[in-house]
Amino acid sequence: MKKNPLNFSKNTYSKLIVLMLCCLFTISNSTISLCAVSKVKYMTAEEFVQKVFVDLKIINHSQDSWNKAKLLKVLPANLKKNSVITKAQAAYILWSTIQNAESLKQRLLPVQTNILSCWEYYKQTGKGFITKNTPTEIALLHYNFVVVEKIYKDGYKKYVLVWNPYTKVRSQDDYVKLVRDFINKNPQKHKVELKENPKTLSVDYIKKVFPIVGKLNNLPPTILNKVYQSVYQNTYQDIENIVLNQLYTVNEQVYCYFSEDKILKVAKIQNFKTSFLGKEYNVNVKTDPRWNKYVEDYIMSLKRDFPVNHERFKYIVADIYLTPVDFQESILRLLDLGLLIPEINPYDQRFYIYPNKKLSSTEVNEIINRISKNENLSFDEFKVDNTFFRIDNLRFLKMLKSLPLKTQSKLKFTSNLFGIDEFGIYIIVEGTKYYLAETLPKNGNMFYYIKPYITYAKTKLQYKDLIPKDQIIEVLSEVDGIYLVKYRNSELWVPSRYLTILPQRKVFLNPLTKEEVEKFVNSQLKNEKSNYFIWVDLWRLSIYLLKKENNEYFLIKTIDCSAGAEYTPTLRGYFKSKAKVYKFYNEHYRAGAMYALVYSGNYMIHSVITNREGKIVDNSIIKRNSHGCIRVPMNDAKYIYDHVPVGSVVWVN
Repeated sequence: MKKNPLNFSKNTYSKLIVLMLCCLFTISNSTISLCAVSKVKYMTAEEFVQKVFVDLKIINHSQDSWNKAKLLKVLPANLKKNSVITKAQAAYILWSTIQNAESLKQRLLPVQTNILSCWEYYKQTGKGFITKNTPTEIALLHYNFVVVEKIYKDGYKKYVLVWNPYTKVRSQDDYVKLVRDFINKNPQKHKVELKENPKTLSVDYIKKVFPIVGKLNNLPPTILNKVYQSVYQNTYQDIENIVLNQLYTVNEQVYCYFSEDKILKVAKIQNFKTSFLGKEYNVNVKTDPRWNKYVEDYIMSLKRDFPVNHERFKYIVADIYLTPVDFQESILRLLDLGLLIPEINPYDQRFYIYPNKKLSSTEVNEIINRISKNENLSFDEFKVDNTFFRIDNLRFLKMLKSLPLKTQSKLKFTSNLFGIDEFGIYIIVEGTKYYLAETLPKNGNMFYYIKPYITYAKTKLQYKDLIPKDQIIEVLSEVDGIYLVKYRNSELWVPSRYLTILPQRKVFLNPLTKEEVEKFVNSQLKNEKSNYFIWVDLWRLSIYLLKKENNEYFLIKTIDCSAGAEYTPTLRGYFKSKAKVYKFYNEHYRAGAMYALVYSGNYMIHSVITNREGKIVDNSIIKRNSHGCIRVPMNDAKYIYDHVPVGSVVWVN
């Protein structure tokens, strides 16, 4: 709970300055600034051509870049060398240059492109979303993704995973019906049929694809060369006639033998049981696209929402048709190559390229770096080596109890309540999506699974001459209806009447593991002297309490918590606890709490809500509903109060 001791007029600029001065003492590690954004240096067309041609080694510094560009015919018509270049003009020049420069063409443009399913990608690489143990219903949902295999002249392969669902199929039940209807119309194709040649199966392939793999009992020497009992009852083979890594079919079930570490093993493709989110599923391999190539070929042939090539961005980027026709192709190509990155509006989740936007030196450098460092990742691209975060059944049940249900009737969960989209795994309760797992891009970062939970707002009106209308900005904190926001690396206080707080996806992820927490904290904190370290993970609504021993932090407790609502977000940052409060009661909110650890101003970690006498009145947890403070169960609040001294580090992320 966060009390609001400040009382001032929101309409006067002088009172706003007073508020800022007050917050210098209450909010640590925050740089408050009302200064205007520094002047942006835009690049002329001639400067852009010089930068591109020199950095990409088209010419050397002594050569005339503009005349070279004219000679190569890479300049748009009527472009003047001293005019400030726009994004559309820059895209035209860059795409034309790539086509004319053999070295760039070989590095950026594939010589062959193939479209794969996630299952085909898994079979080739062992990575991706689908494995052999995924239930059929969930595996079918992953066919909303396609994997674009790009093969380059030097033999290098790049895999691009994009979200591209079927046009007429949406829900999980639709996918199941789709397969059922196909089998009913083609009963002769109701069987196990692999795409791969059964005579060339490798051990690695067998272990990845066959759902059942087990050891075989060693045979006594006296019968080693006589008879060998197969995995199926009453079926025998002479041991000398068994061919390893080759398919055998018995009673419509498929199996093969292989040898690993001098041990004879058997692998089977037959119906099996698996579980997902605590529910058990029966898998019929003859109707599953992973083991029935006819079903997979049919699914992959269906019409999708977008083309798979660069033209898919016509349907993704909202303002592409505002671009002059002569420049559209270039922009679409660079979007596909990952050299142009559009801006996303968190409010409407739409992408904008802003073709007439003037390019700054910084933006041009970013584009060049994507080419030179080979970091050209398309903005709609998912990293194919991602995996969904673990889902813990106990926490899942806790989350369900915390949902703001309109009815108190017992929930009846069926498979069609669960789904997968580009953001992760979700469950639908009373029409609202609650994400139980999310996919996150690695981007070369070993700690890709750690990210802050950020509240955003959209400006309804222009705020003085500092923030234009319709800007998406980050919200850091709220005090008495005034919001501390971040806009272009500056922080300033803005009255609520200028802002619309934007809704967030409702995320309930499982906490990080002990290994993940300790690995991250010890890699980041080399010189921290605090014996206790409290990490508040707002994304997962978890607190990780660590204690230092022998100069390393060890996780001693993971605690479920609640955090600030969207309109009263929890202040993020790196703090040192200031004080402890045994019990308090706020008359304004008619609510109190116990065992509070104050870490910044009026922001605290404290118990669930109590009445004036300290008795619990609201025991719910794993919510985003506080006035900014972190709420934890009563026994956990007491543990922190009793064991963590004032001055300990609190990192809220």
